[in-house]
Amino acid sequence: MNRLMRIILAALALTVAAACHRRPLVDPEDAVRIRVEVNIKAVSNVTTDIYNDKIPIPDLNTDMMRVMVYDPTSKNLMSQSFISNKTYDEEGNQVLSGTMNISFGTYDFLVYNFDTPTTQVKEESNENKVIAYTNEISNALKTKYLGTRAEEDYEDISINYEPDHLVVAREHDFFVAPHDTVIVINTEARTIVDTYYIQIHVEGMQYANSATAIISGLSPSNKFGLNERTVDPSAAVCFDMHMSTDEHLPGENKDVLCAVFNTFGKIEEISSDLHVTFNVIDTAGNLQQYDANLDHVFKTEDAIERHWLLIEDTWVIENPTPGPTPSNGGFQPKVDDWEEQQGEINL
Repeated sequence: MNRLMRIILAALALTVAAACHRRPLVDPEDAVRIRVEVNIKAVSNVTTDIYNDKIPIPDLNTDMMRVMVYDPTSKNLMSQSFISNKTYDEEGNQVLSGTMNISFGTYDFLVYNFDTPTTQVKEESNENKVIAYTNEISNALKTKYLGTRAEEDYEDISINYEPDHLVVAREHDFFVAPHDTVIVINTEARTIVDTYYIQIHVEGMQYANSATAIISGLSPSNKFGLNERTVDPSAAVCFDMHMSTDEHLPGENKDVLCAVFNTFGKIEEISSDLHVTFNVIDTAGNLQQYDANLDHVFKTEDAIERHWLLIEDTWVIENPTPGPTPSNGGFQPKVDDWEEQQGEINL
């Protein structure tokens, strides 16, 4: 009886073992590994062509990327995933990777970094419509930056926040062959945002408490599935300025107001609308402003080759005079010199 039981148990064990089949969580027949190298080697004013190393530069590190898979014919979104496995290659480039399930076929892949607080993305359901943009600043900020001019010169212009860098990788008509092991798709992401350095020479820096700038004639967004910058209508971008010095300037006064700022790009056809408004809150709390046309500046070799906007003008920041002035209205008593008069008074 014991021998018979042992035979039955052995047979059952063999049957169960034959019925079991261990499967991984990701089926190799559908698994595709996405590996994205973030190429930031030649981003002007970020990783190369630094004009002024005394001021901050934008951050181009990313910890998460979104992978979107589109039908190459209809351009409709078919699948998506997020990858966050971050390493560095032998040259120090950031590499993000992850695995997603994709059966064999032909697809368009669109990948971008998903950790941009200012740059927004919408219309993701269609590859030709997906767009990166930034929001418009509030009316309160417009008034703060421009005073009463906010309702005049910039009445019909959208003033937006400057974008964060968005690094994008594209693979069109990529054929995923039938496979029984994990295949790897290697691609490269580059930024779709430009970074510029802008500077103006100033006198009277000691009278400035804070400074900002607004540049018009810029692209408001990018349809990055098509890699097309939008141009109509144009937009302006606002950003903070830094008080610094430039040792390349002649003379004793080396003071400058300067900044490194991001934009979706300059619109090539723009000329008369391409200008900058510098704003300073002086030590008395007053707003002082200076306008400069940028059409000529953007055509210089420094602007084209290195994205340096070096304005040759000198802005004189006036010594503020606190308190009311005749132009501000209000009663202002004044005492004149005594005038002697003679006459008789009848009592």
